[in-house]
Amino acid sequence: MVKKMGEPDIAALAKKEIFQKIADGDWYQYGHEPKLQAIVKHSAQVIQHINDVAKTDQAEALKQLHAFLPHLGKDVEIYFPITGIEYPGSLYVGDHSFINSGLQFLSAAKVTIGQYCFIGPNCRFFTPNHHPTNKQLRRDGWQYDLPITIGDDCWFGGDVIFLPGVTVGNNVVIGAGSVVTKDLPDNVIAAGNPARIIRHVDAED
Repeated sequence: MVKKMGEPDIAALAKKEIFQKIADGDWYQYGHEPKLQAIVKHSAQVIQHINDVAKTDQAEALKQLHAFLPHLGKDVEIYFPITGIEYPGSLYVGDHSFINSGLQFLSAAKVTIGQYCFIGPNCRFFTPNHHPTNKQLRRDGWQYDLPITIGDDCWFGGDVIFLPGVTVGNNVVIGAGSVVTKDLPDNVIAAGNPARIIRHVDAED
């Protein structure tokens, strides 16, 4: 479920370490966090390099990708090119899942994808959020991140977008071009912007 945030308590936040703020879903200013900036910039360089390797050697590129991403499960396959993975330590993919080309993770918070998932091309996972009504907070660069969790045996069409804080259950199919703004339960087919349940399916099918 998407968490609703008030305005930042700057005095309280000053006492917390940046990675604890992210883990707790608290406010922080990315522009004032050199550790985060270093991770994101390094990751962009690594992904660009791996994409270049994939142009002539897909197997070697996948090998390098598994070395770069510490939480990929057994037999996970990801097609190239990859658009971006900002925080390699925040991405968890279960065994035997497949992700097509164009993958993008803007994700300081944890993104978890279950086992036996099929993810179509150009799918995007966004964990950062900004204040919807306070423009000064946006100008000052305040943001917070909420985790995204995907269950087992899911199938997502191309160009599906996942917004901060959503949880998708097991055995969920999401139509191409959908925007997932709220949680989806097990055993459903959903589509649209925002994604809505079209029908329920038998868990044994």
